[in-house]
Amino acid sequence: MALLRIGLGLIFLANALTAWFSPEEFKDLVSSSFLTQHLSFISSSAFLLIIGISDSLLALIFLFNIKAVIKYALIWAVIWLVGVMLVIWEPIGIIEHLGYFAIALGLFMTL
Repeated sequence: MALLRIGLGLIFLANALTAWFSPEEFKDLVSSSFLTQHLSFISSSAFLLIIGISDSLLALIFLFNIKAVIKYALIWAVIWLVGVMLVIWEPIGIIEHLGYFAIALGLFMTL
């Protein structure tokens, strides 16, 4: 299970680094999403900040195995990944993120 936790942490770390250092990749995705167009009161910059913070925290928790909050981090990761799939709303992207979703849900179920 440690290998799956570390793998999930690395996925969130890669996304966090992208959000902080290559934000245009996420900005295009967020701004073109049908879901975020309905949430027009939140700017794409705010979405990027939320992505960066959320993915960074999840990466730290999973990579450093912070046991006090890992259960809640897994719940958040599952919810977060559902949100990501709704924002992407593209079959291949959804299938990819369903894999991450399954890992997070599987880890949660083993606690």
